[in-house]
Amino acid sequence: MLTLGRLNFLRRGTYTDLASEYYDATRHPTCANFREASYRLLAQWLPRFARPDSRVLEVGAGASIVADWLSNSGRTVARFVATDLAPAMLAYSHGSIDAIDYVVCDAEHLPFISESFDMVVSSLGDPYNTPLFWSEAAQVLRVGGHVLFTSPALEWALKFRGEADTAEFVTSNGSEILVPSYVRADDVQSRMIEANGLRLVENRTVEDTSLSATPRSPRLRPGRIVSGYVAEKLELGFPS
Repeated sequence: MLTLGRLNFLRRGTYTDLASEYYDATRHPTCANFREASYRLLAQWLPRFARPDSRVLEVGAGASIVADWLSNSGRTVARFVATDLAPAMLAYSHGSIDAIDYVVCDAEHLPFISESFDMVVSSLGDPYNTPLFWSEAAQVLRVGGHVLFTSPALEWALKFRGEADTAEFVTSNGSEILVPSYVRADDVQSRMIEANGLRLVENRTVEDTSLSATPRSPRLRPGRIVSGYVAEKLELGFPS
């Protein structure tokens, strides 16, 4: 578990530092396990909300889950925009499907006009799981549109880093760095979502026993590993 002393010792980094190896399942099997679990959750929800006339924004896309799902399912949407703050992470989505726009931007400062999208998707959005992100997501979403969001489960996070809002990575050159990771209890997550004019309509989790496509990380433990949330934008943007 991360201790205060160790937090002070480790270097603060960004996902640009990790981009060259983040998707290496041998080097970072936990990331691969989390991505598989996140895909399982989102693949349950995307067929319900992604229609041929939908305008879809994926925030912090990296190797885009939405692009993978569209390719695997043969579905299409009217507009699909993938964003990431790190160009090297977003590059993993280049050429994955036709008709995709790429925008390098901060998840907490989305450069789109109000109500531009029918759906906002974020797979493993813990690096920016903040009130400002949820405010931005609500701003660019049309009334009646949905946010689909996943993050590591709190139960998993507490076992390895306590209540620290950071994730530790050991890179291939031996460097140890910390990146932001805001993992919330379900009640805290719900309040943050609903404080921004959204209504939480569904919450699901994936357990370690559901994994089958990626090598199991030694950091996994029995139980919940990824949590997912579906939120709907309310009329006028505020709860009734």
